[in-house]
Amino acid sequence: MGPYGQSPTLDELRHALKLKSLRTVTQYLEVLERKGYILRRKNAKRNIELRQAGEGSNTISVPVVANVGCDDLSLFAQEERDEFLEVDRTIASDSRSSESSIVAVRAVGDSMQDAGINQGDYVLIRFTDEAENGDRVAAIVGDMVTVKRYERKNGVTILYPESKNPKYKPIVLREDFKIAGKVLCVIPSPQAELTEVVYE
Repeated sequence: MGPYGQSPTLDELRHALKLKSLRTVTQYLEVLERKGYILRRKNAKRNIELRQAGEGSNTISVPVVANVGCDDLSLFAQEERDEFLEVDRTIASDSRSSESSIVAVRAVGDSMQDAGINQGDYVLIRFTDEAENGDRVAAIVGDMVTVKRYERKNGVTILYPESKNPKYKPIVLREDFKIAGKVLCVIPSPQAELTEVVYE
């Protein structure tokens, strides 16, 4: 923020963000303006105005809450709410869920590679404890979380990996687990070459 509550100049933003280039600041502002978070008045030195939350925005902020194991149950769920994704409302919302029931988790491992879930990808999850055979779910087993394909047969639950690698085996359970949510879509890792978003 500039002096006396005014919007900052480009140079003040550059210093505050520890950037070398004014062009980088301008690019950030262009993205924020496209997403509807700010308005910029032309021909004014302090020309940045914040928009009201939700005003003109077609996206919602989804918290990234955990790393989940996609190859085994070796990672504990971790509450991490210092990272958010901007997600189109049409992806994150449906008739069964509110925006607050959607979270993202970061995939660890490659046992779900054939389902389009790779190491470092973001997996959008809708909180629910209901699942049908064939759904991809985030399941809690003890204090750990994993993403697998859900099947219920003959009184047991089977959480299947989706990988051709023979080292990954199904996890067979009776009642000592909980379904935390269903997979809505997969958002490729920023380090990956973006070709598509995988929907359920």
